[in-house]
Amino acid sequence: MNSPHTTSLSWSPTNAYNYNPNNGNINNNTKTNNNYARCVRFEKENALSLFSFENIFNSYIDCRKSKRSTINALRFEENLEANLRELYSALNNKTYELRRSVCFTVLEPKPREIFAADFRDRIIHHLIVNALEKLFEQCFIDESFACRKNKGTHKAVRCLQHFTRQLSSDHVGKKKTYFLQLDISNFFMSIDKQILFSIVEEKIKQNDLWNETFKQDLAWICKKAIFHDPASNFFQKSPEWIRESVPKHKSLIFVEKGKGLPIGNQTSQFFANVYLNELDYFVKSVLGCNHYVRYVDDFILMSNNKDELMDWFWDIRDFLQEKLLLRLNPKVTLLPLNNGIDFLGYIVRPWSIYIRRRVLVNFKHRLVLADSKLLEKKTFFFEKNSTERKHFQATFASYCGHFKHADSFRLKQGIMTEFAFTKLCFCAKKPDSLRCKLALSKKEQNFFIFRKTSSSIG
Repeated sequence: MNSPHTTSLSWSPTNAYNYNPNNGNINNNTKTNNNYARCVRFEKENALSLFSFENIFNSYIDCRKSKRSTINALRFEENLEANLRELYSALNNKTYELRRSVCFTVLEPKPREIFAADFRDRIIHHLIVNALEKLFEQCFIDESFACRKNKGTHKAVRCLQHFTRQLSSDHVGKKKTYFLQLDISNFFMSIDKQILFSIVEEKIKQNDLWNETFKQDLAWICKKAIFHDPASNFFQKSPEWIRESVPKHKSLIFVEKGKGLPIGNQTSQFFANVYLNELDYFVKSVLGCNHYVRYVDDFILMSNNKDELMDWFWDIRDFLQEKLLLRLNPKVTLLPLNNGIDFLGYIVRPWSIYIRRRVLVNFKHRLVLADSKLLEKKTFFFEKNSTERKHFQATFASYCGHFKHADSFRLKQGIMTEFAFTKLCFCAKKPDSLRCKLALSKKEQNFFIFRKTSSSIG
């Protein structure tokens, strides 16, 4: 039996140290007492270091979310501890170099060239963003909605509608209200790396909460990420005929030296917000525009004075050219609010939001393809657990998520009338349930039975 003064590894009320909070002293000889607070020695390796093992590991955990089944993630995880320690040593010894990227081209909604960084480098991207987010989130304006926590496309649309309602109610029956919609020509390929780095470096220096070592490490790794040229060392994944669909001025391969950030990196999305934060402050503070919304390089200004909006246009154009070396897209929209604002896949009006025509056309095109496949197989819906079914349901759910933020009741009714099999998706989560089949008309139920019997006979 243990003596009352014997040390025990498990916690209990009778195994707590006598601790004097006035001087911090611990009496190790009298652990049997009624004190419920037990002192534990706590060491944090490199607590004030950006490149601590804990920070690198946490960045790895963030990086692998939704990517754990990819080939690069599995290869890294195969020898996880050794890879993390190698990364830890390379960063602390300042020998870290970014590896080869994978380049591929996406065709929808329009041809874009994507550079995907190596999994090891994506961990560093998370490390950079996690550190800089705490610094820049304090100075980002509320009306910037791209690639930020608790923001996004739907909140941007709601904010835009809120502003349109404000202006409409303030000037109802008096004056027309107008909006000016602008975007930046070839934005990601036009970002000047030196200007971007000077903005980031200056912000790091101004922060008093970090020690000098932390600041130097963060500036060093940011410089590595910003000035790295993925086009100098990459693996091309897409065939030539797809690559040629990307215009040269939108390709990182042909961009001017010292310009451009790769589309696809987390750091690029964050640095885009940092770069255009200068524009945000110019519009809000210098021009005094109170009704302003920005999502990446697409931004909208609103006013009841049409001439004021035109003056702002020339001021913004000059500011972008002189300070950020950017050019506005020649396509400029200046219309009354009642015409509706085409923004992020929606048509926004003061008291209603509708789905953009192009989104609806793309959705119907996918439904036509799905219906033709079902007719080919002589069945009403895809088989359970099939790849086709999972792919269709994921696409369908994505569009439904887009529709629910708009006034789309009649639109859904029209789609169910035109494509009867979509009722099985709209009515319940389980398309094969009896409840779903009862939602079909008698004619549609007979057609369902006909397809089923035809497929079984075949």
